[in-house]
Amino acid sequence: MSRLRVGAAALVAAFGGGMWWASGRRRRTWRTDALTGVATRDGALRHLRSELVRSARTGRVVGVAFCDVDAFKLVNDQHGHLAGDLVLVTVAHCIRDAVRPSDVVARVGGDEFVVVCGGLRSSEDMGVVTERLHAALDCASAGSDASNLLHEMSVTVSIGSATGRGGDATPGALIHAADRSMYRQKGRRP
Repeated sequence: MSRLRVGAAALVAAFGGGMWWASGRRRRTWRTDALTGVATRDGALRHLRSELVRSARTGRVVGVAFCDVDAFKLVNDQHGHLAGDLVLVTVAHCIRDAVRPSDVVARVGGDEFVVVCGGLRSSEDMGVVTERLHAALDCASAGSDASNLLHEMSVTVSIGSATGRGGDATPGALIHAADRSMYRQKGRRP
């Protein structure tokens, strides 16, 4: 797989992290996932909390999409962990490119990603976001993207979503509902 050698440079470039100053002393924190370059679970939860507070003021809807790479263990077992890392980086970039700049994409588990979408007019808007995510990931896995790594490894991603408004929903409840929705979608796959 020559694509793995080429992709290794992209993987190294994707490593990130950050330092910030708090209360006059230097603290180390990871604002982004070191592998994929998207937000961490903590970043997603913070953003979701603030979007729910804003939603309580504006009446707008907050949406969460939960994305899980199907059979990810097989990718690692059959192609190695470097290939698995490249798949995660590719999936993260596909997701990030499919959503608005104001939406937050986060890696919340080994092969799990969350997208937090604030300021939606209605729950139907989240359906549009989910369709865009499916289209972006299907396009990448169909090999029409310049990097057809997902196609080469037959990688698919299951996506579920949930919506709520500030005052009616909590971050944990929205993420849980989106996760359950994702598992229902995964159960429908052949």
